[in-house]
Amino acid sequence: MDAIAGLAFGIVIINIIRSMGVTKDHDVAREVLFSGILTGILMAAIYAATIIMGVQSRGLFEVSENGGIALAQIADHYLGFAGSIILAITIIFACLKTSIGLVTSCSEAFSRMFPTLFSYRIWAIIFSVFSFVVSNVGLSKIIEYAVPLLMFLYPLTITLTLLALFEKLFGASQAVYVSVTAFTGIAALFDLCNALPEFLQKTLHTEVLIGFAKHYLPMYGQGLGCALPALLGLVLGLAIYFGKRNTQRK
Repeated sequence: MDAIAGLAFGIVIINIIRSMGVTKDHDVAREVLFSGILTGILMAAIYAATIIMGVQSRGLFEVSENGGIALAQIADHYLGFAGSIILAITIIFACLKTSIGLVTSCSEAFSRMFPTLFSYRIWAIIFSVFSFVVSNVGLSKIIEYAVPLLMFLYPLTITLTLLALFEKLFGASQAVYVSVTAFTGIAALFDLCNALPEFLQKTLHTEVLIGFAKHYLPMYGQGLGCALPALLGLVLGLAIYFGKRNTQRK
C-alpha cells in the first residue's frame, strides 16, 4: 500500500520541492530520492518492530479480526491505559498525514482532469466527506472490500515503478508502458476475482476464471501470477520499440 500511496503522493512531494525553489528536473529527482531513502529506512524500522510485536503476541492472544484490534490488545497488555492513549495519538497522526496526502493529491489530479467540472476546493470537500462516510463502515468491512481492488492494483503499481526506474533503457517508450500495463492488468483481474468476498464470487460465477488462472498461470498460487504476463508484455513492447527505432534509422 505504501507503493500505491507513493504514486499518489509523488505529485505532492514534487510540488513542495519545486515551491522551495528547486526547478531543474534532475535536482527535483535527487531530492525526492534522498527523502525516499530516509523514509524507507524509517518505515523499515517501524515495520520490523511491528512484526516483532506481532510474533510475540501470538503466545498472548488469539488471531485478531484485523490489525487494529491486535495493536490495541498489544498496547493494553504492555502499557495498560497509557498504551491505549499512546496508540490512539499515534494512529490519529498516522492516518491524518495519509488522509491529507490522499485528499490533496486526488483533488489536484481530478481538478486537472476535469477543470470545468469542479474546483480543487470542491473536489477536496467531496473526497473528505466520502472518506468520512466510508471510514464509519468499520475496518474489517473496509479491508474485505478493499482487498480485491488492492490485489488488482498491486501488480500494476510494481510494474509501473520498475518501468519508471529503468525507462532510460527503452527510451521511455509508450509502447513498452502500454504493453506491460495491458498484460499485467489482464492477469491482475484474476487476482481481483480470487480476492472477492465469497458471496460475490458465487454471484459473478468467477470460479471458472479462478480455475483457469490456477491451471495456466505459473506461480499463481504463490501470488505471482502476473509475473509471466508482465514479462511477455515487456518482450512485446521492446520488440515494438526496437522495431520502430530501426525503421526510423533506415
